[in-house]
Amino acid sequence: MLEDELTHALAEDRELKHLIVVDTPESQGLARKLRAQNRPFLIAGLAQIPHLVKKKQGNRTSSWPDTMMRMRRLVNTIRRRVYHGNSDNLVVIAYVFRLGLHVDSALLKDEVYKAIDRMSHFSDGILVLYGVCDALRTLEGDFNDCKSSLYFLTDENATRIEDCIALALGGNQPYAHFLNNEQDIVIFLTPMWAASWRHLSSDYKLLKHVRFRKVAKVNTGLSYEPDFDANVDEFAQRYKLKVIQLKGCTDIIKRCYREAKGGIYEGLPFVNDHATFQQERKTTKEQSR
Repeated sequence: MLEDELTHALAEDRELKHLIVVDTPESQGLARKLRAQNRPFLIAGLAQIPHLVKKKQGNRTSSWPDTMMRMRRLVNTIRRRVYHGNSDNLVVIAYVFRLGLHVDSALLKDEVYKAIDRMSHFSDGILVLYGVCDALRTLEGDFNDCKSSLYFLTDENATRIEDCIALALGGNQPYAHFLNNEQDIVIFLTPMWAASWRHLSSDYKLLKHVRFRKVAKVNTGLSYEPDFDANVDEFAQRYKLKVIQLKGCTDIIKRCYREAKGGIYEGLPFVNDHATFQQERKTTKEQSR
């Protein structure tokens, strides 16, 4: 459901040299949209990717002692602050899951957990493009010892977003505001939801029997799905709903992608203030003694 948002973040990142899309049936839409945006990428099976990553990054040592690794991270932090970083050796891997996992919490959790576990063997960091979605509420704690740093979609309060609608509306608070003030809304449709509802029609079989009478059309400003208007209108007519317009945004996906990319490249969480930088330096000095 975040195919458009992912396309937007990747297409805007002109510094990124190496992008790999995992070869699955579900990746076809993302690949088509990336091509339309002239975003170069490779398609490879999951089993091929560890070799491709090593080839792109060169023979990078991963078994340094902890003290040496901390020193390298400090040097990288200084370099980024002075030279604004260099992502020539960064490889981004996009792994698209199939629609409909949300209908089965156990299945959703199993698929996400297996993917994180597998990708952690060749990834320095993983940006999880899911909200809390109930099934993933304990994900961060469950992967506390993960080899890779995990990054999440968060709002301006550093709180993990609830779901893809909260992402499209700019955070959990705007989402809650609309739910509280537009109590007749039965469903929110982003461009991807509107394009996919026919494939998930079983999700909506009860709509004809509920008291709600509105569908919220969330315009995120992305136009990768050309039939957004027609898809929403067809949905509204099918279930006899009134369409209301809501303005969405892509602020969260762009910020979270940027921060995850920075953190992954430097090998440590994104440093954005002098106090944090000084603390990292102090810790490194103490470990070096």
